[in-house]
Amino acid sequence: MGKQIGLILVLLMVTTIQAQEKSLSYKEVDSTTYALYLNEDWKSLLEIGKKSRTAGIDFYYLKVRMGIAYYKEGKMLNAIKLLEEAYAVNTYDVIVQEYLYWAYRYSGLILESHLFYEKMSKQLTDKIQLDLPFVTALDLGVLVTNNSDYDQLLLANDNVNNNDTRYFPKNYQLFSLGLNHPFSKRVNFYHRLSIMPTSSVQQENLLGVITNTSFKVDETRYYADMTIGLGNRWYLDTYFNVIFGKYDNLNLNLTAEISARGPRNITSTSSSSTLNYTDFVFGGSLTKASYYVRNTVNASVSNLNGFNQFQAGYTMSLYPLGSTLLVPFGAVQFQSQDANSNMVYTGGLSVNTANFSIIGYGNVGELNNFVVNNGSVIYNQSATALNELGLILEFYTKNAILKVGYSFMEMEDYYYTQDQIIISEKYQFNQQNIIGGITWKF
Repeated sequence: MGKQIGLILVLLMVTTIQAQEKSLSYKEVDSTTYALYLNEDWKSLLEIGKKSRTAGIDFYYLKVRMGIAYYKEGKMLNAIKLLEEAYAVNTYDVIVQEYLYWAYRYSGLILESHLFYEKMSKQLTDKIQLDLPFVTALDLGVLVTNNSDYDQLLLANDNVNNNDTRYFPKNYQLFSLGLNHPFSKRVNFYHRLSIMPTSSVQQENLLGVITNTSFKVDETRYYADMTIGLGNRWYLDTYFNVIFGKYDNLNLNLTAEISARGPRNITSTSSSSTLNYTDFVFGGSLTKASYYVRNTVNASVSNLNGFNQFQAGYTMSLYPLGSTLLVPFGAVQFQSQDANSNMVYTGGLSVNTANFSIIGYGNVGELNNFVVNNGSVIYNQSATALNELGLILEFYTKNAILKVGYSFMEMEDYYYTQDQIIISEKYQFNQQNIIGGITWKF
């Protein structure tokens, strides 16, 4: 009996000592992190704060101090996590409100900052005075492409069969003008008008005699994307892209009874010297921006170059450092085009600082009548891109973003009979793309 009483007393003493140590540790964390906060020693504050939270010691002011420390260190996503936890405890703290608002903005979650602005105290809204002008950004873009194998393709036709035809581009340019409009604090609207003149060649092989005929394609595109902030870092995008084009009718020698496909894979029996076409893309995406990962699912339908397409996919971006400094990303897309289906894989890495960004990316799969970036980029050449490697540099100033880039694509296309029917033989060429643009922010 005496031994049992002694054991109980020992357990009581250990429990009391542990409780005292925990209480002391709590006081120590509170006083130490407060002193580090006043001295703006952010790294030491975060080191002690992480150890404290790991040990199960967490409280409101620790969340606030760590959130501000992450903000000062430029780790905005970590800051958002801690400041949102603090805001959930006390929605009236104006210090938390202000830092959380700017953390949203500097992490790129602009719509989230607009939504949070409506919850902030009048004291802060009077201080910030958020203004939503009719136009918040204007951008000019240019894309210049070049067929690296153009001269070689002009001189020789490697197909063993005679009496065939093939089409290949010489170059094309894409010039665009875009505007961004915040319709409200919850809704953003972006639209862009582009023109694309193209120089191409029809090459006919008649009994070994090669005839090259140049022709032009002129294309105009109108793209629009509406982004709706749903709250809690959820975003819904709906978009469309309408394409109007015309090209020289190279098949006037064919009889009206023959239904022929031209260089855009469009069936025509017209006797006009110019053929017109209208294509469209319509789709949407849903994005969840979490603290360390951003997930997007997308789906679209389109009618490009005389074919019907359905496309759906998933994109993931990772933020392992709790900031936008280093962001690996990847995507997988499924595409069905009439009776055929295809998978396209994308991977890349972006490095982002306050002054510049470097984005390297690669696409693997058959990019034919394929859409990316919420329908803003369309691979609608008659040839198929088998893969693409690219690099984009962006430089930031106070009121502008300058963009330059380069990509390399391996292309493949079919031969046609003299009656413009696709045959199984293929040929390949390489294409280089130079990207440029500037965005002014208002």
